[in-house]
Amino acid sequence: MKIFIVLLLLTASSVQATPVVDTETEYYVVDGKDARAIRADMNAKREGRYDAYTAWHVKWRFFWDKQPNTCTITKVKSTVSVKFTLPKLAEHTIANQDAKNRWNRYYHALIDHENGHRDFGVNAAKEIEAALLNMNSYKNCTILEKAANALAHKIVDEYIVDEKQYDIDTNHGLNNGAFFP
Repeated sequence: MKIFIVLLLLTASSVQATPVVDTETEYYVVDGKDARAIRADMNAKREGRYDAYTAWHVKWRFFWDKQPNTCTITKVKSTVSVKFTLPKLAEHTIANQDAKNRWNRYYHALIDHENGHRDFGVNAAKEIEAALLNMNSYKNCTILEKAANALAHKIVDEYIVDEKQYDIDTNHGLNNGAFFP
């Protein structure tokens, strides 16, 4: 029965976890007559080792109720800022049909992979909201504030580790079709 109540509380909190997600996408345009030429253009224009990059940052705010000998978190709001950097095939491409077909398969897999990165940030924010709402009361708000921020930072750090493992497991999306040509 005790486990059921804990699960019910966690489920109820995660239903309330609704982070705001702000997304920005920056494209670099590539083109070429065939897949090899498009790859060469992509290699010349991308920044770093990878065709795409997703960065996320979680911010949180919490509010509390202060009583004479207790301080309790009553509300949590979080925001996830996500920035995608992606290649984009030129609108009026000179690519042949084979290159266009390859690009479309690649691009769908690439977007799926990058959305996986985004989801780490969104899930971190949801977990932060749920965890902070489920914190015990503290004797004073200064101690509560420090404990809540430490917990939120710990959650973000865990998601960063998991995200790195995601890239290892997927070979940066290559295992899921995010390779071109």
